[in-house]
Amino acid sequence: MEFMLGGASSMCAVLFTNPLDVLKTRQQLEGELIAKQNLKQRSYKGIRQSVLTVVRTDGLRGLQQGLPAAILFQFSMNSVRLGTYQTADNLGWTKSTEHPSLTPLLSLLWGGCAGLVSATASCPFYVVKTQLQAVTSGSYTARFQHHHRGTVSAFVNIYQQSGIRGLFRGYPASVARLVVGSAAEMASFSVCKKFFLRYQVFKESIVLTALASSSVAGFFTSVLMSPCDVVTTRMTNQAVSSNGKGLLYTNIFDCFLKIYRSEGIQGYYKGFIPMYLRVAPHTMLNLTFWEFFKGLHQRYGKQSYGIKT
Repeated sequence: MEFMLGGASSMCAVLFTNPLDVLKTRQQLEGELIAKQNLKQRSYKGIRQSVLTVVRTDGLRGLQQGLPAAILFQFSMNSVRLGTYQTADNLGWTKSTEHPSLTPLLSLLWGGCAGLVSATASCPFYVVKTQLQAVTSGSYTARFQHHHRGTVSAFVNIYQQSGIRGLFRGYPASVARLVVGSAAEMASFSVCKKFFLRYQVFKESIVLTALASSSVAGFFTSVLMSPCDVVTTRMTNQAVSSNGKGLLYTNIFDCFLKIYRSEGIQGYYKGFIPMYLRVAPHTMLNLTFWEFFKGLHQRYGKQSYGIKT
């Protein structure tokens, strides 16, 4: 049940945050491996211009580009990630009663483990989501676009071109992204939740506690995850040869190095603003829905079990 609750909460959240994910992807791919001073024209500079560019070229529905794949990605990722973490928490593995000072480290450890498992489950959906979100009918400075007709078509095309390996393109970067992001998110959420529960106003409202805790967790997640997120997007969307090998980046280390050499440190934080605006509310909505669904399950689940007995 923990896995289903985690997946359901993320599906609710992504309906609101996918437009920001589209903007983030476009900004991360614009001017790929081009120094800032050599980038003469930018179509996705800032939130306002990015929104206008998407609407002008792809219409309002362009803001929800790749939504079906995004829903599948969020469900596969968070059902495993939140379910794994909640299971570990239920078993008492995320806290230490004998050594309370170890609790944050245990939360960090199990958050990272949950991210590792979820990266494996969700990688194919992330590949499809990114490639669909990058496609536009307007002028665009991304190095390459994959013109799939839809989610199912994307899966078929990628498999026919590169096999199973194509669906796991950028897997090491995806693992790094989710391990860092999950560790930061789950550990900071857990610590903040315990801190806020010291105050009566938070004890009286599960939703208020989740909102406050997830807002802080979203900030730490955005700052720490951005470099890995940029690398994952670049490796996932790059053009490939006839045998399925990437034409721009050979591996995660090559991608990190090329971005630094061409774009500097700021290259790792392209799309940071829409990412933060997405991650913070998505974390807030996701974990809030998660706490809400857990509360419903605990309330009505126990009642139904009592009726059965």
